[in-house]
Amino acid sequence: MAIEMRQVNIRFDSTRGQKQRESQTVSFPARVQKAEAMLKGFRIRYDNGDHHVLEQEIDLDTSVSGNSVTVAADFLLRDSSGNIDDPFSGWVQAVVIADTAANPQT
Repeated sequence: MAIEMRQVNIRFDSTRGQKQRESQTVSFPARVQKAEAMLKGFRIRYDNGDHHVLEQEIDLDTSVSGNSVTVAADFLLRDSSGNIDDPFSGWVQAVVIADTAANPQT
């Protein structure tokens, strides 16, 4: 067993009308037995001016396949109107912590 870490950067283009979901995959030198992602940082902004914020959401999920871990991020910014009618964009940084097989051949 070995514990390894990788950073992922996930970009979100300007979108309106829906929660965004994007993903990024990282590879490890050995089979991944288990992995989790932690939020390292983020930037979230409205692209058309100043708004009162009602809700911000950033949620991370991980999935493992062999030597790879995919991090999927949900990304939402909603103003006080309650609608998702204003364009928003940004990025999320996450750290993947993986428990890998001690022998890369396994």
